[in-house]
This record gives sequence, structure tokens and C-alpha cells, in this order.
Amino acid sequence: MGLGKQLIELRKKAKLSQEELSGKVGIHANVLGRYEREEARPSIETAAKLADVLGVSLDYLVGNTDVELDKTITDRILTLQKLPEKDREHILFTLDAMLRDAKTRLAYA
Repeated sequence: MGLGKQLIELRKKAKLSQEELSGKVGIHANVLGRYEREEARPSIETAAKLADVLGVSLDYLVGNTDVELDKTITDRILTLQKLPEKDREHILFTLDAMLRDAKTRLAYA
């Protein structure tokens, strides 16, 4: 999916008008409309602002991946990476066990 269609879909999912989204990003609504119609491409800075406001990764916004990452999960991963290695190991060990249990429950459901 192209950037324009992705922008329209994400904007509607967020229940934002073009005016509301463009105001949050700091661009004119007409410019956002041109992005959505794929008549123009945003700068990397503007695309990053759009992705941030819409709560998705830049890769998802521009169509490099079809996996929409949840921003809260991404923030938790970044927090985890900043922890000391020993703490990370303990948390990941526990998380792995919980994921294994959840997968098992789903397989036998």
C-alpha cells in the first residue's frame, strides 16, 4: 500500500480530519491532501511527525512493512533495552515463559 492510502487509512482510524492531523504535524491541510493523493512526498522530518502523531512506525507509514507495531509495546522494548543486561535477561526469561504458555493455550483451545 502506498503512502497516500496508508495516510488516509490511519487518519480515518484515528478519527482525525485532514485539518486536525495537519495541525498536529505543523503543515497545511492542502499539503496533507497532496500527500494522500500521492501528488507530493513529505520530507523525512514530516513523515516522522506523521508517524508519531498516528502512533505507527515510519516503516509502516511508508509501506516498508505490513506489521503495525503498537507504540506502547515499542516503548516498552526501548525501556527494556536500556536496562542492565542481568535485568534484561530475567525479564526476557519470564516473558519467554509467559509467551510459551499463551501459545500452548491457543494451540489447545
